[in-house]
This record gives sequence, C-alpha cells and structure tokens, in this order.
Amino acid sequence: MLQELINYGLSDKEANVYLICLKTGQASANRIAELAGLARSTTYDILDRLKSLGLVTTCIIDNKTQFIANNPDVLLTSLSEKKQSIENILPSLKEIFKKVEDKPNAEVFQGKIAIIKLFDEILDHATTLKVIGSQGNALEKIGYHPEKFRLKRLEKKIKIKQILEISLESKKIKEDKFTEVRFLKSLNNSKEGMFIFDDYVYHILFQYEISAIKIKSKDHTEAIAILFDELWKKANPKE
Repeated sequence: MLQELINYGLSDKEANVYLICLKTGQASANRIAELAGLARSTTYDILDRLKSLGLVTTCIIDNKTQFIANNPDVLLTSLSEKKQSIENILPSLKEIFKKVEDKPNAEVFQGKIAIIKLFDEILDHATTLKVIGSQGNALEKIGYHPEKFRLKRLEKKIKIKQILEISLESKKIKEDKFTEVRFLKSLNNSKEGMFIFDDYVYHILFQYEISAIKIKSKDHTEAIAILFDELWKKANPKE
C-alpha cells in the first residue's frame, strides 16, 4: 500500500504517516512522530500537508489535538478534482503547445548514411509526395537505388509526383497508379533534390559531402508546393 500511495503523489514519509493515522484511529502528533520515527517538527509539517489534501482532520480531546485519518474515499475524490482541474485548463495548455509546435524548425544532416535514413523517415511519415530534382545526380552522389525506395513506397501506397531531368536514368522510372513523372530539361544540372509532404520540405544537396536540410514549416511547405505545382504545369509528360 505504501508504494501505491507514493504513486498517488505522496512522499514516502507522508504515505507512512497517513497509514499510521489510519491504523491508530486517532493519535497526537507526538505519538505519530514516535510511531513514524520522525522528529516532531517534521511530523507537524507532514500532518499539515495531509490536512491540506483532505486526508487528515483534527479534533480536540482533553485540551489536546488529536489527528484522525479521513475516509480513504477522499483519495478518489481528490483524483477526480485533479482530473477536472486539468480538463478545465487542457484547451489552454494545448494552445500553448501548438504555438511552440508550429514554429518553423530546421535540421541539417551530412553523409550518405544520414541521408539514407532520411529517405526511410520520409517513407514512414508521408502519405503523398512531391519530388523535384535530378535522378542521375542523386544516383551518382548517394548510391541509393531508386527501385528500393519505389518498392517501399508502393508497399505503403504513397502517391508521388516527380519532376525530373531528361536523362536515361529518369526515363527508366516506371509509372503506375501511385506514380506520375514529368520532365524538365533545366533540371539536368540540378545539384539539389526536394521532397515535399505534409508540413515538411527535405532539401537534399548533391554537392561536396552530400547533405540535407529538413525544414518543418507550414508556410515554407505551402510556398514550395506552389512552385512545384507551377513547374508541374510546364513540365513534359513521359514520352
């Protein structure tokens, strides 16, 4: 029982004094201190705390203060009151959390292993994808075979729109009900790929040591998605 009372929110000394009050029925602070093995001043502090929680009350007998444990049902009442208090302020707490959560956030990653992990992360969270960049440069710099990414994506039924350079590598992309591809010649020398989904844009940089910038921002994502949609209109369908 002692541990359960501690889990409830009492300190070990508070839980012990409360159990002593229950067992004795009524007792003076001196007697409770003796049974608990505590200093009288400490015992008084604990009893005051238990009184504030509604777990203990007092009565005067022969001009002496006696401490009496209240019905243990008060524990449930206290929990219900705590729950109600939290429920009352929960909307405000969520608003505060949302303001922090909605703040733009950027992370930088470097190296092939980190980038491959990012691809796995994208597949774990995206429901639809918009991708723009050079397939050939990605293959050369990362060495991550697109077929592996494609199969995982199809397994998760993630729809994708890709705007790629015109090259032998990009022309090998297989189209299906989850895959649309269009081409822009101007992307042939592109050194960056972008993955756009939800509130995220992953910028993969194919220069020097391969790196990536992961940006979480609703506004940034919406802006990049608009640019993607405009390029999509200008891009050429697969021949």
